[in-house]
Amino acid sequence: MRIGLFTDTYRPAQNGVVVVVDVTRRELEAMGHEVYVFAPSANLLNQVAEVDERDDHLIHFPTIRGAGFKEGQLSVFFPPHLLNKVRELKIDILHFFTAGQMALFCCYAARKTGAALIGQHCTDTYEYSDNYRLLKVGYAAMCALMPAAVEMTTKQRLDFATLYAFKKGDENWGKRLVAAMLALWYQACDAVIAVSQKSANQLTAIAERNNVKLNLSVIPTGVNPPPTVSSDDIDLFRDTYNINTGDEIIIYYGRLGQEKNLKLLIPTIERVIAKRPQAKLVYAGDWEYRATLEKMALESSARDNIIFTGRYNRNQVGILNAISKIYAFPSLTDTQGLTVTEAAYGGLPIVLCDPLAPAAFEENGNGLVARDDPDDFAEQIIKILSNAKLYKKFSQRSIELAGDLTEKRQTEKVVELYRQALRK
Repeated sequence: MRIGLFTDTYRPAQNGVVVVVDVTRRELEAMGHEVYVFAPSANLLNQVAEVDERDDHLIHFPTIRGAGFKEGQLSVFFPPHLLNKVRELKIDILHFFTAGQMALFCCYAARKTGAALIGQHCTDTYEYSDNYRLLKVGYAAMCALMPAAVEMTTKQRLDFATLYAFKKGDENWGKRLVAAMLALWYQACDAVIAVSQKSANQLTAIAERNNVKLNLSVIPTGVNPPPTVSSDDIDLFRDTYNINTGDEIIIYYGRLGQEKNLKLLIPTIERVIAKRPQAKLVYAGDWEYRATLEKMALESSARDNIIFTGRYNRNQVGILNAISKIYAFPSLTDTQGLTVTEAAYGGLPIVLCDPLAPAAFEENGNGLVARDDPDDFAEQIIKILSNAKLYKKFSQRSIELAGDLTEKRQTEKVVELYRQALRK
C-alpha cells in the first residue's frame, strides 16, 4: 500500500504525536509498505534538519513556530499543491494524527481523490482547549473551511453555524466548537483509531451529542522496550543527581506540561517522606511548565527531596527506570500515556489518577488508582512501598502488560484496519 501520514506537529518538536508518527512509519515500512510523511517544517523559510532534508519520503510545508505555546507549530499549507502531491504519489491511505489543519486537508483530499481516510485521535484537543486558549481561536478560524472539506447535511450546517454565536461569559463555547469539529472530521473517516479506552469513550460521547456515527476501533500505540543501559551509566546518573542506592525514587518522566497535573506530586512527596524518609521525587523532562514546578519545589518543605533532571533522550529511559521505585502519573488529560508503557517495561509499579488512558495499566494488577488529591496519592504510593509482596506482584505484571504492546504487534492491527477501509 501507498500510505500518507499527516501531522500538524513534527520535529524539532518533541511530543507524543511525533513519536506515534515515527513509530507508525517505521513499522509500516518494515512490513513493505511505501510511506510518506506530510509534516510542518521548522519555520516559514522551510528550513529543516539535514537528516530530514535528505528524506525524499518526508514532505514538508512551511509553518510558524511557537504558535500558541512553546514548540507549537501552525501549519501554512496550500491545498492545491498538497492535493497535487497526493495525486502524483497515488496514495491509497490518508491517515491523519492531529485534529487540526491536516485533518481538514485529509478530509478534503479524500473527497477529491477517493483515497481511504483514517483518523487517529492522539491528543485530547477537547480538554486541552481549556489550557491552551489559542486552540479555540484556531478552531474558530478553521470553521469557515469545514463545508469545503467535509460533507454535511443541511441540519449539520445550521447547527454548526450556531456555534459562531459566542456569548460573553460562555466558558463552554470553545469546547462545544472543538467537539463539533471533531465529530464532523471523524464522521468523514472510513475508520477512526482511538488510542485508549478513554479516547474511545470521549469520541463516542462527542459523536452522540452531535448526532454522528463513527467507525471506531481501539488500538493503543505500540512501544518497544527501552534500550539497555550499563551499570556505569546508572551509577553516573546517580552521582550526577545525588541519588543514593537506598533512596526510594518516585519518578515522573515525560513532557512537563501544565495540563499534566504535575503540581499534585509536590504536596504528595511531602506526605510520602513523613512515612518514607528515603523517598525522593524526580521530574525528568522539560517544557514551559517546568519553571512553575521548580518555583513550587523551592517553596516546598520537601525541596531537598525534589530533583529536576531536564530533558532526556530515549536511550536514557532505562536509566530512569533503573533508579526508580514507582512511576507516578497524575495526568487527567492524557489520551494514551506512552510513558506508562515505558515505565512498565522497567518493572515499575504505577500510581495514577486516570486508569483509562494508559494501555499498560491494570488496577490492582500493576498499580493503584489515586484520587486527584495529595493525601490519597501519597497513601497509594506508601501502600506499595510498604508491601514487598505487593510490589513484586505489580512489578511482574507491569513487564507482562508492556510486552503485549510492541510496535510491530500494534501496527499490524492498524494495517488490518487499512485493508478493511480499502475494501469498502
